[in-house]
Amino acid sequence: MRNDASTQIIKQLCKDILLPLGVFQKGTSRIYIDDNGYFFTVLEFQPSAYAKGTYLNTALHFLWNERDHLSFDFPFESRGKNFVEYQNDEQFTHEVTKYVQEAAKQVMFYRKLQDIETAKSYVKKWLQKHKGNPQIDELNTINHLHDEEVLQKIKQTRAFWRSKPSMKKMKNYDTFDV
Repeated sequence: MRNDASTQIIKQLCKDILLPLGVFQKGTSRIYIDDNGYFFTVLEFQPSAYAKGTYLNTALHFLWNERDHLSFDFPFESRGKNFVEYQNDEQFTHEVTKYVQEAAKQVMFYRKLQDIETAKSYVKKWLQKHKGNPQIDELNTINHLHDEEVLQKIKQTRAFWRSKPSMKKMKNYDTFDV
């Protein structure tokens, strides 16, 4: 990742706003992760190939999916909208501060889903609004979160991620860690 002014501003704002919440940076990337046991909230400050700046992409990455890459299993409306182009430090800092504050709000909201009953209630409401959405099967796995097969997948996936140098700051969860 090139080390330009826009990247430095993003990293400083995330350091000031997200890191105190327990969110951690994945290596030296523009990806920040909030570890919630059976899922990560993934915050990506995505650069553009055409202009200096950032998009904010936010999603949940479910750890029952045994993948060797982060995925946007349950993306939110912020995914890929509203590019903030870098014009100067002051303008970019002002606009990206709003993004980072929004990301912090989303982190705090989705932490509520650590509680399985809260997650089930939220998913039930979401499913009622989004009938026919392909994410329905994915979200229904929450109803089986304590099944041995699902727990084993989560534990294996957490062990995989924990083995990566860029993910050493993951939290420890008695239920989900080996």
